[in-house]
Amino acid sequence: MERKLCSLVLLAILVSMLAPHCAAKDIAEKILKQQERYTLSLELEFGRKDSNALPRVFSFLSVGTNGYATGFLVGDGLVMTAYHVVSGDIGEAKKIQLGFSPDEQLEVRINVNGCQATVIKVDQDADLALLRICGSPKQTRTPAFQASLSKDEQLLLIARPHGDKMVRRGTLYGSYSWRGQQYWFVKIDGRDGYSGSPVYNQKAELVGVFSGYDWSQKLALVSPAARAQKLLEDYVSNPNP
Repeated sequence: MERKLCSLVLLAILVSMLAPHCAAKDIAEKILKQQERYTLSLELEFGRKDSNALPRVFSFLSVGTNGYATGFLVGDGLVMTAYHVVSGDIGEAKKIQLGFSPDEQLEVRINVNGCQATVIKVDQDADLALLRICGSPKQTRTPAFQASLSKDEQLLLIARPHGDKMVRRGTLYGSYSWRGQQYWFVKIDGRDGYSGSPVYNQKAELVGVFSGYDWSQKLALVSPAARAQKLLEDYVSNPNP
């Protein structure tokens, strides 16, 4: 009888330990099902910046796609990503890797599903950019933006570098001030191509946009949802500045 009782107690403990894990998994799968269709792969073509139009065209034609990033739909034909993705401002090591000289100024062409995207509005301080693309799904929903966030809150990142869907779970570590702007620090894995990826909370609300990664601390730098919301609202209220 005592052995049977002990077995039941152990079973109850095991179930109680597994329940939160299962619940978290169910929430993550629900968020993924809701949001993954809005996440897009951005194909990047870096070329030399030149005032002469003809050499610039040949620069792009000779290189082709040589980088990838992520963006996500925030309205019909509207995509949000990180500003540094579309700026052409990359580090010297990356320039050399792509076959350019360290001191060369570059520009970048962005393609989404074979169609060239246009940068229509940016918030450079918050590392955010808004793009206009063609061929996006109709009636795309504007994301719900996070109103409040707590330390250690569970988060979900959805990326599509090189067209491959990648999902990462993490937690909020805290806030971080960079260049006079407030960002989130998030404990989550990062890699090339994650820039511009959306980060969601457990309510499927947008927490922010993946901006960079601190490899020494293994923390991601995320531009806050409030800045993304403002950028979108500013464009919608004045689409032809």
